Amino acid sequence: MQIEVGNLQSRIVTDNPELLKTLQKLYTFKVPGAEFTSAYKSRRWNGDKKFISDSGLFRTGLLNSILKDLKRVECEPEISEEKTHLELNPYDIPGITLYDFQKQLVKDALEIQRGVIQSPTGSGKTVILAALIKALWGRPMVILFRAKQLLIQTYKFLTEDCKIKNVGFAFGEGYQEDDIMLCTVQSVDKILDSHLETAEVLFIDEVHEFPNGKVTKAAIESFPKATHRYGLTATPPKDAIPKFTLEGALGPTIVAKSTAELIEEGKLTKPVVQFIKIPRKDHRDTDLTYPQVYDQYIVNNKNRNQKIAKIVDKTFTGKNQAKILILVKNIQHIHNLLHLMPFADSIQGEDDLSVRYSKINKFLESGKSCLIATKVAQTGVNIKEITHIINGAGYKSEIPTVQGLGRALRKHGSKLLVYYYDFVDPYKYLSEHSKNRKKILLNEGHEVTTL
Repeated sequence: MQIEVGNLQSRIVTDNPELLKTLQKLYTFKVPGAEFTSAYKSRRWNGDKKFISDSGLFRTGLLNSILKDLKRVECEPEISEEKTHLELNPYDIPGITLYDFQKQLVKDALEIQRGVIQSPTGSGKTVILAALIKALWGRPMVILFRAKQLLIQTYKFLTEDCKIKNVGFAFGEGYQEDDIMLCTVQSVDKILDSHLETAEVLFIDEVHEFPNGKVTKAAIESFPKATHRYGLTATPPKDAIPKFTLEGALGPTIVAKSTAELIEEGKLTKPVVQFIKIPRKDHRDTDLTYPQVYDQYIVNNKNRNQKIAKIVDKTFTGKNQAKILILVKNIQHIHNLLHLMPFADSIQGEDDLSVRYSKINKFLESGKSCLIATKVAQTGVNIKEITHIINGAGYKSEIPTVQGLGRALRKHGSKLLVYYYDFVDPYKYLSEHSKNRKKILLNEGHEVTTL
């Protein structure tokens, strides 16, 4: 068996078709919801997603994973590969000392040249990004973002804090061309002529958000000359299809430390995690759809919202300093909570960046302050001073749960602990979601108390 390795795609060449079929089967998965598509119903598609084609073609990032599986059956293929080794620069950042685990992540990433860098929320992923940029500086680079706010935040850090030169950007109406281009995926067309065919290095921030959308998936699978390809995230996907889509485009997951280990080492703030039981007031949820249940028992649940307001009130009582972030899903929920807490402020995705930063600055300047935010605060806000998080949004999945708590884990001299509040919701769908969030936090190594 031989594997012909290319930068974006590779091919398995073998005279053993049974082995290829077995390997292909191992990398074939059923697409969730496929049975509802017209292609499936008309029998034009069996609902499978194949990561190895019938001719042995696969995305190069899966090479390490495929080699491990072949080794289990004592098959060591001949590798045909022209690997590019770029000369590296020192990656010291003036005024910033990298932790040992950050240095290890940078070292591992540079050694294998591609991969999904997993580092907990609050552990300094932007510092890791800056170190990699410094090491590879001098080559055309592209750094992709899903949101303009994250791009601007990163641009300021790289240029002002890290003093990295030749950094440009492309987002919305903004465009400034340079060797290192920070670009939102919505504006990727602006760099087609300048960087798509020439970029030797590709970075993707919050890469867990990229494998599912058509445009974002196409973006991470492009840039044919980018021999160094990295994604950064605290929460890489675990479901097979997005996981292998991501690793196929970029490479294997690179891990140095877990959240629990960084808390134990004092590099992240220890959280006090408490779930509060919501009493069941009626039994009218049986025939409701999920959106109806969410609207009635989360957004417009007076008892639940009053408990959130009570947490805020008790936190402010007797404290000189408290900065509370309340996470919600939609604007109506913001309005409902502001009615109970008119002293609070709010931010949402529709706010202009100037408005958003003005409200965040006001939040920071006050001794006791409360900010209610939609998803924009889940991955787009970096406020080390947060002392309390209230998850008013619910949610089931790992990403919003882990990243929501992660907003408050960053170390800051104003706090020794951070307090995280969630709810045990007793209604249809919501009960299972509460159990899942609790399980996720326990798996992250946190102690969870139910009140």
